[in-house]
Amino acid sequence: MSRREGTVAAPARSRVGLPIVADGSARHPLLLRLPDGDAPEGACNNGCATCVTRAIQLDTSAFDVEVAGRHVVIRHREATLRRDLPAQIRALVTRGAASVALVTNGRVLLYPERVAALARAGLGRAIIKLFGLDAATHDAHTRVDGSFAQATAAIAAIRAHGAIEALVAFPDAPPDQTAHAALARALTDRDPVRLPEPEVESHANEYRYDLVALHPAAAPPWTTSYFPMVHLNTGPLCNIRCVYCNVRGGTDQRLFSADYIERLLDDATARVGAAPGRPTIDFIGGEPTMHPELPRLIRAARARGFAQVFICTNGVRLARPGYLDELIAAGLTGVRLSFHDHRPEVANALADVPGLDTTYADVAAALLARPELHTHLFRILLADTIDALPDYLRWLHAHNRTGRPIDLTLGMPSLRGRLFDRPSLYPPLDRLRPAVAAAMALAAELGFEPLIHHAPACLYPAAPARTACVNVVTTQVDAIADTTTVMNFEGDAVHGAACAACPAKARGCAGLPRAYFDQDPATAEAWLTLVAP
Repeated sequence: MSRREGTVAAPARSRVGLPIVADGSARHPLLLRLPDGDAPEGACNNGCATCVTRAIQLDTSAFDVEVAGRHVVIRHREATLRRDLPAQIRALVTRGAASVALVTNGRVLLYPERVAALARAGLGRAIIKLFGLDAATHDAHTRVDGSFAQATAAIAAIRAHGAIEALVAFPDAPPDQTAHAALARALTDRDPVRLPEPEVESHANEYRYDLVALHPAAAPPWTTSYFPMVHLNTGPLCNIRCVYCNVRGGTDQRLFSADYIERLLDDATARVGAAPGRPTIDFIGGEPTMHPELPRLIRAARARGFAQVFICTNGVRLARPGYLDELIAAGLTGVRLSFHDHRPEVANALADVPGLDTTYADVAAALLARPELHTHLFRILLADTIDALPDYLRWLHAHNRTGRPIDLTLGMPSLRGRLFDRPSLYPPLDRLRPAVAAAMALAAELGFEPLIHHAPACLYPAAPARTACVNVVTTQVDAIADTTTVMNFEGDAVHGAACAACPAKARGCAGLPRAYFDQDPATAEAWLTLVAP
């Protein structure tokens, strides 16, 4: 199996120039000029001596070129001055563009209503040009006092909206871009990109994926859901930085190339495609909706015979008009939604991205109104949100329009990623079990039965069969070596003395997160209890 490698760590991916190949690929997107409209081609609100983004006067950059399935970048001086820009973006999306990006000085986009209009139209990313590391240098280049402050305010407004990815480009940066990369990361959590902006891609250089299969003694409803499930990682890139993220999403900026992912898909097809049960492909990340080739990957999974194809997502980009429909048309059958609180201010604080407003709740409600889609919700039990669990369950019940019971999994914080740094997020043990028992009782009244993941079987000793650890077995598949290794994906969890005689341990229960033993070993040991076999 051949390998294709890409640089993934250096600022701006260490790119030193890119051939402009008008093929519409993710690496070489079409660089389009806008048609005649309500502002002349030369319109700009900066006064740069030399413009680095004048429209390209070639047939391959004409607005009416074929864009179906191709990635495009609008590069037209300062396109945000045009009132018809949302309509032009919408036209590209309607014509089937795989993604639409915009190169801009950003000054107009400091207004949230303008950002919202572009997001509704389908803009995927905005590349903000900065001409220095500080206001003095940048403003001297643009010849407009305050332009640096406005550009950085625009970046904040774009990130606050959430549906558009904000990136920074330094057109005049020196070869050593260490300081520029630091500023870009501070503003966007991304490395800077060079112009024209190609999609950052690489492969993982490992050809491994996770396979979750049923334990031989698994009980319903595990046996009637979506196992064996193959987790295919589209890349660690994420658009938010959740405080509870167990993989530190948003730190690693890679996207894995579609051909690499399809190689893993081929291996998964041969391994489990015809296996008993309900074989399922689950695209994970990072954030899989950040991958510009996600519809292609979904189609590829369906073409290989997988009747169930899911994405595991924070849902923010599903708020983009038409995007969910595009994924469903490609063959998406289910969404595993990380929906950790129904209150906007709480959900946004957990995501560490202020200004998302009601996006999380809106997306959850929209998914619960799509009966053709299987929506699985996952909520982590956190110290500051555990008391709101009853209201959360009632909110789900009130918004469910699928005609099916709510599919919900509750989990404990898993000691990985950012949770190493935030012990305050762990709910006190004396509140944890009573809260879960009360939630199970309320859910039963509302007509559904939540499951439990990332937790020991004794979290809900009344029904340990609802716990994932005694019903599924997770292995890591090495597609090159053709080997599988049983893995513990509960993070840094340990067994206590009470676990020695517990039948759940033999079935795969990993114990309690080590954080509890680190904080108070006696309390952690006393909390553990035997469960029925």
